[in-house]
Amino acid sequence: MTPPEFAPPGGFDVFVPYSWFHAVVVALCAIAIAMPSLFGRTLDKNGERMLRRALAASALVFWVAYNAWWNRNGVDLRTGLPLQICDLNGLIAPYALLTGRRWARATLYFFTFTLTLQAFIQPELTSGPANLVFWAFWTGHSLIAASTVYDLAVLGFRPGWGDLVRALAAGFVYVAAILPLDLWLRADYGFIGNPPPDLKIPPFVDALGPWPQRAVVVVAMAVVGFVVVLLPWRLLAARHPTAAPGGLEPRRQ
Repeated sequence: MTPPEFAPPGGFDVFVPYSWFHAVVVALCAIAIAMPSLFGRTLDKNGERMLRRALAASALVFWVAYNAWWNRNGVDLRTGLPLQICDLNGLIAPYALLTGRRWARATLYFFTFTLTLQAFIQPELTSGPANLVFWAFWTGHSLIAASTVYDLAVLGFRPGWGDLVRALAAGFVYVAAILPLDLWLRADYGFIGNPPPDLKIPPFVDALGPWPQRAVVVVAMAVVGFVVVLLPWRLLAARHPTAAPGGLEPRRQ
């Protein structure tokens, strides 16, 4: 049966990256990501606090519900544990919003704009909108991004060199913990493992070469990415030294 003309490339069961439908989905996600921040900037202190808590609660509830659903038939230790960077970031996001801990805000910022952002650019997704996993994928990553943008636009977080160090420390702790587990389980959490052929490696990771070369390149690219996403804020701070608040009070126009 020929799919209708308005159907996405590949139909409703298959997601095709870099297609017009991919662009539409990312555009809709961008709108959803911006909405809490646009609304939050109009609220008074109490209203903003309630919105922030609602956003954090939404992210946390989604994280729990998604992982319970994904492992509803039992946990596959090689793919089902919530140990990818975005799984970790999905917990850091509500924690950062609720506590305002500097290390959490720093880690959330650098992990999101260097690593989670890749989910929008080159998604590791094959299921189309007829499948629940499609909606879960975009919802989860959008909640993380919305929390990060909210911290920047409403709460006034501005990363500095100390925040880069905090995020790098968190990243290296992650690598040190995940790499031995990857090798033990023959998994690929963090895309730094050396899994057997039956566990598919994303094309953009596989293109980095054989293991352990690709693991080293992935880590090096992340470090470079952290520096790159810091530089615009350092340039802004150099031009406007007073424009770098780091508290939890909502910013006003």
